[in-house]
Formats: sequence, C-alpha cells, structure tokens
Amino acid sequence: MKRIRELVFVLTGVALLPGTAAAEWQIKPFVGLTFAGSTTFNDFDHGSDHRHGAWGVSGTKLGDIVGVEAEFTYVPGFFQQSDIAAPLVLRSSVTTLMGNVVVTLPRRMTEYTLRPYFAGGAGLMHVRADDQFRLLPITSNLAAVDLGGGVTGFLSNRLGLNWDVRYFRSVHGKDEGLGVSTGPEQLSFCLARMALAIRY
Repeated sequence: MKRIRELVFVLTGVALLPGTAAAEWQIKPFVGLTFAGSTTFNDFDHGSDHRHGAWGVSGTKLGDIVGVEAEFTYVPGFFQQSDIAAPLVLRSSVTTLMGNVVVTLPRRMTEYTLRPYFAGGAGLMHVRADDQFRLLPITSNLAAVDLGGGVTGFLSNRLGLNWDVRYFRSVHGKDEGLGVSTGPEQLSFCLARMALAIRY
C-alpha cells in the first residue's frame, strides 16, 4: 500500500507540471480479450489460461509527451470454461483499478497518423470465485502492476479508435494457508483491447 500511495503522489505531480496546462483529455470505453492467464488460486475448471471477454474504461490527461491515466477493467468468468459439461465454478471475475503514467510521441508529429504510447503503473486487483459447493470461495484484494502500450488514431477532432495490449500482475499476495491457493496468492494475464477514443 505504501508503494501505491507513492505512485499517487507521483501521478499528481506529473499532472500538475506546467507542460500539462494545455493537456487534452481522452475517455476510452473498451472491449477486449484476455490471454496467457496464470494463477496460484484454485482453478478447478482450468479456466484462467483460456480467453475471456473483458470490458472497461480509461480516462487520460495527456500532455505533449507525458500523461496520467486511470483505468478500470472487468473480466467476468475468469476461472470458467464455457465448454465444460459439469463445471465446478459457479461464478468468477477479476477486476482491476489502475493508475498509470503514459509516455507518447508529441501530437504535432502524429496528428494525421496513429499515435503510439507506452503506459505502466500500479493499483488494485480484486479476484472472486464461487465453486458449486461453496467450500473454497475466493475473495481477495491484491496490489497489482500493469505495463503495456498501443496506438490511437483519430477520425475527427473528437472521435477515434484505440488498440492496446496490457499485462496485469498481482504482487505481494498473501500466503495464509486457507486452501484457496497453492502458495502465495498470485494472478496475471494479458489483455488485448479495442476502444472508442473520445477527445476533448
């Protein structure tokens, strides 16, 4: 939690830099697909390494090169598979809330082309799963980090499209011997996503 508080101070400082006075705001509602999932949590149906649909939204205050981003992602059914006849997992999900630093090319260099960027930061990950017999329910809040990048291209002054790939990983998971994980609690996945970019 100390590191997350430090990140918040850093993000606030970046947002208040004089160079961000003429910054633009971008809102990006997105849909995506997870892949390369891995976890130490009980995964009765072996669903974590399968692809799952996801949705969320991010808000970015972007200066000429550096910006800050708040990002929310929800992945329903993370521990489930749709093609299992008798699933053991009743419901499951992974939710992330992240604060990131964004680094991009200057807008004047990419006004009429795709604008690439890199983003990384830290935040919280909430993991939940209920098995059919409710013997080993999972409810865990974990510190997490994310790293990735993408490109944004605007079709008009206000509207555009965004493509992005992110890697999410929990850190400092508990190891309390509660029977819900094999070793310290850990979960990671990659997310490929497409968004509508709204600029103002």
